[in-house]
Amino acid sequence: MLLVDEIERVTGLLLTMSSAKDHARIHAALQPAVDRFYALDEDDQGLFRDALEHFVRTYAFLAQLVSFGDTKLERDYVFCRALGSFIRRDAGSRLDLGTEIELTHLRHEMTFEGSVALTSDTGEVRTVFDGTGRRVEPAEEALSQIISTLNERYGLKLDEADCLHFEGIAASLVADVTLQQQAAANTVDNFRIAFEQRFDDAVVQRLNDAQDLTYRVLDNAELRADVIAAYLPLIYGQAKVAHQEHCPIGELLGRGEDAHLEYKSTLRWDLAQAAVSKAIETASLKTIAAFLNSREGGTLLVGVADDGSVLGLESDYLTLRRDGKDDADLFQLALTQAVLNSVGAAAATNVTTHIHTVDGRDLCRVHVKPSGHPARATVTIVDKQGLHQKQQMFYVRMNNGTRAIDDDAEVEKFIASRWTNS
Repeated sequence: MLLVDEIERVTGLLLTMSSAKDHARIHAALQPAVDRFYALDEDDQGLFRDALEHFVRTYAFLAQLVSFGDTKLERDYVFCRALGSFIRRDAGSRLDLGTEIELTHLRHEMTFEGSVALTSDTGEVRTVFDGTGRRVEPAEEALSQIISTLNERYGLKLDEADCLHFEGIAASLVADVTLQQQAAANTVDNFRIAFEQRFDDAVVQRLNDAQDLTYRVLDNAELRADVIAAYLPLIYGQAKVAHQEHCPIGELLGRGEDAHLEYKSTLRWDLAQAAVSKAIETASLKTIAAFLNSREGGTLLVGVADDGSVLGLESDYLTLRRDGKDDADLFQLALTQAVLNSVGAAAATNVTTHIHTVDGRDLCRVHVKPSGHPARATVTIVDKQGLHQKQQMFYVRMNNGTRAIDDDAEVEKFIASRWTNS
């Protein structure tokens, strides 16, 4: 489809471009290839565009790793990048200047008078790669959503660790002062040109850094020992808690309460007073909030006595029962709503519930993953006069119990150590 002389003519113009007049020559030199592309049917256009983009991306990446002795490859790469900007998928409707527009009037009007000399300040540079498509600022997406899209589209199995890898690449690009200036001075379409090249550089650099660090850890016994010592407690705790989400319920009943596991007899029924109690509900919400604020998370079993014996959820079920509705479903809905009201929707997404039946009695496993941000819990406190007051508190785990940190300065210290160094 592409002729060698056309490629050489276009690349020659691109590499020697020195004035605005050269833009028109480049457009004219590319036009035959563009015309042949749009003469294809839609399916063939898609196949050609995909092949062209694949070649450009692959060559740009590999060129960072190895030196190519064949200058023809570089020539083809330059040409294909230029052609690609004219056949983008989102270029909008094409306009045939020869048949759809008739020039009837021409008027010259002065719109500016002054110097056009370049200065050292950063500005926007428009070239043949500027494109003609609509300019739309892209919506920002959460990296987790991007990872999910890549998994679905390409059949990958990227996880949170891969997400952190891409976050590291993104952070290095954001910190690049040159890229910052280019983003500030250009539209997103123009910025894409510099970004694509810098992205490849950042990926390669990340690979080199990871490889260098890996060798340093493996080759230096002291460094390896220090890394293991630093990560051992965290990984031990997180792995232990992760097991609690899916392990047989009998393991949790027989283990006893600890820093990552707690039992509650009921969710909302006061066994001593034989009545629904906000104070009883608050006890469970405190534990959930404290697990959210911990580095490892934890598991709360509701319907279980302090000694690990199963009391069941029947007393809670009675307070929620509705004709035609499943007791277990109503209980989980009530628990979920209480968590939402207390810590908010973002933190509540880290909480899951599951009903188990042991010896004919139901209990609820409430599994809590560590929150990505501080979780302040709104709870009901009973004062000395017996009055109920709503307060927002910050709860943490201390050994096998849950404690509130009342001092704002101490809360800030905890937040700094917990999330800044996560």
